Amino acid sequence: MKTKYTKMQSNGNDFLVAEDYDIVAKTKELSDRKINIGFDQLLYFQNGNMPKLRVYNADGSEADNCINGLRCIAFLYGLKNTYIQIKDKKFLVNTTTNGATVRANIPIVGKIHNWFVIEFGNNHIAKFCEDIDEFDLKAEYLRAKNYKPFNKIKDFNLSIFKICGDIIKIRTYENGTGETLSCGSATISVAYALSNELNLKKFKFSSRGGVTKVYISNDSIISDASAEVVEEGFLDG
Repeated sequence: MKTKYTKMQSNGNDFLVAEDYDIVAKTKELSDRKINIGFDQLLYFQNGNMPKLRVYNADGSEADNCINGLRCIAFLYGLKNTYIQIKDKKFLVNTTTNGATVRANIPIVGKIHNWFVIEFGNNHIAKFCEDIDEFDLKAEYLRAKNYKPFNKIKDFNLSIFKICGDIIKIRTYENGTGETLSCGSATISVAYALSNELNLKKFKFSSRGGVTKVYISNDSIISDASAEVVEEGFLDG
């Protein structure tokens, strides 16, 4: 029996979209870019009165949040003013001509030394980095994951950023996946962390995969970026 799949991407952060839960068990195998389809995360979507999304990292672990994944689902299904639930959190999505916006509740931000620590469904740590292009992100992630003070924070993503005029450059190493070309929850997390320090409500982020715009209001935060279908096909059951 063959099962249909759709591969999508938002700013280079790519996904396998599936409505068949049996595919979830094959996440690690299918995510291998050398011998299989290859992707950062698998999206298992259940459309209904309250649409639900479950997100699985390339290593098979389940993620707690995924803004770019929500964006891709919204674009694929043409969703307007629709809430999608990931675990116990709900996000409002709206399809645009070339992608989708995702509206979320405000993150919780703290600081440890020169690092921002953000809780946004999933956990993030982030710091300024002057040498952002050459920085060894994987090595920094492994250090943070294994040593104090961050080794007690569950399944965090690590980001570095640099303010370049009106654009903020960002790179993110995602738990369970590795460095991705873009991370939607990281851009929201860093935007809100910087909003009070810079007295700004609008941000433009540039990752290695593309541009994301973030807008902050009193009680919510909106992420706006592109999304597209990369390929469609069938998997053997």
